[in-house]
Amino acid sequence: MRLWLWGLLSSLLLTGCDNGNRQLAQESLLYCMAGGPLSFNPQLVMSIETLDATAHQLYDRLLDIDPATQQLAPGLASHWQRSDDGLRYRFTLREAISFHDTPWFSPSRPLTAEDVVFTFRRIIDKQHPYHEVGGGRYPFFDGVDWQGLVSEVRALDSHQVEFVLTRPNADFAGYLATDYAVILSAEYGEQLLATGTPGQLDRQPVGTGPFLLDSYRPDEFIRYYRHPNYWRGSAPLRQLIFDITPKSSKRLAKLLSGECDAMANPSASQLTVIERHPDLMLSEATGINVSVLALNTQKAPFDDIRVRRAFSLALQRDDILHAVYFNAGELAESLLPESSWGHDPQRFMPAANQARARWLLKLAGLNDGISMTLLMPAGARTYNPDGLKTGQLIQRRLAELGIKVTLKAMDEQLLRRELLTGEHDAVLSGWSADTPSPDNVLRNLLSCRAIADGSNASRWCHPRFEQLLALALIPSSPEERFAHYQRAQALVFQEMAVIPLVHSQRSLSYRSEVKGLQLLPYGGVAFHRAFKE
Repeated sequence: MRLWLWGLLSSLLLTGCDNGNRQLAQESLLYCMAGGPLSFNPQLVMSIETLDATAHQLYDRLLDIDPATQQLAPGLASHWQRSDDGLRYRFTLREAISFHDTPWFSPSRPLTAEDVVFTFRRIIDKQHPYHEVGGGRYPFFDGVDWQGLVSEVRALDSHQVEFVLTRPNADFAGYLATDYAVILSAEYGEQLLATGTPGQLDRQPVGTGPFLLDSYRPDEFIRYYRHPNYWRGSAPLRQLIFDITPKSSKRLAKLLSGECDAMANPSASQLTVIERHPDLMLSEATGINVSVLALNTQKAPFDDIRVRRAFSLALQRDDILHAVYFNAGELAESLLPESSWGHDPQRFMPAANQARARWLLKLAGLNDGISMTLLMPAGARTYNPDGLKTGQLIQRRLAELGIKVTLKAMDEQLLRRELLTGEHDAVLSGWSADTPSPDNVLRNLLSCRAIADGSNASRWCHPRFEQLLALALIPSSPEERFAHYQRAQALVFQEMAVIPLVHSQRSLSYRSEVKGLQLLPYGGVAFHRAFKE
């Protein structure tokens, strides 16, 4: 056990501790997670660990997504309206929203429209003093062409803000409900500029969320204290601690021993153990996600559609569902699962057929087979709990066709850098949706722009696909938008742009005395209402 955690537990939990420590133990929650945040500002990264640790603990957004209805709901904005031409969105902010008061910043005023303008102008204005702070890349916003879409963000008065668009976009309001669209403090930003330390904005965070940062020890823990003036009401928990434990087996051991009160991403093989244990509970959320095998379509021989189809026929996806996911999911017939309103019920992946796969490889001139490297993220992902085991199953199937596959697991940051070079052969990739819109999955996995962001691992870029996604974003009837997404998915299937594998379920385990934890369908965990009985 780490020394810091031993010190904490010994002070809180040992028999004979005083009433104050007993009360603190009751109002503290330790959450075991797989990895630490890459930043304390979700705008700057596309990291599941970062979102879990920051988005719903430190910050709020203008809008939220109601977990029950999947519809947009008021957040920091009490209401909003769109102009008839779809080019202006006006948001009215709630009154008396308090920012965090920390050792590094004491706010002199509540949230105003100035903070919203500061937050989003940083992204669209290359001359903004904070645009290049942190690298100048905003992966989610770059992926939806935020700079090209939003021409202006302006304060109409202290509590009204207006976004002006260059073109109508049916998903625009949804972008403001994602975990990336957190609202920052303009006053804090001004203070840091004055002291010459703007980088602290993303390292020593200030938000309006239910918890505020106390301390962070990289690769070990994050400690949060509750925000006493939180606008939705102060959290029952006095402190929230994220214990960083990469191995799922160690997270489960800590959960069983009581060293942790909850754990992120239990592996599929652990679900039965958790379900049968009298002191443990399991929460599952059906979001929109997909794991895929992405072959580099800009590199021979994977630029040959016959080779990509041969690979799709060679895989026994049922084996992956059973051995990796322990049936906690469903086979992916396309990129969008049945829970998505854009799902195409007429689309089915072909059954495994080694003979036909061998014939296609022969047509492509690969009688003698090939050697290749398959990259994968190290550790579990919401869309794939065990990339290495998935890779091993694929490796065995392809070996039967004379294809020698070398497996290489990589840290998330290193993997993204590798993908940006474009030199890879193939990648086990995937996507977990940030919004209910089909566009979020299709665009991030396969748009031309997503190649530069590192999320389009297949490097497939098709003008017709781009056109269909653009048409689907024009505000129109649901039927028209659905038809465009159907055509886009048909094109992906015809080109075998990626090979869909499995849609997984997100899960969270916790001890039975913990109540009120909320696993959110589009990423993140909410602790605002969590408490211990």
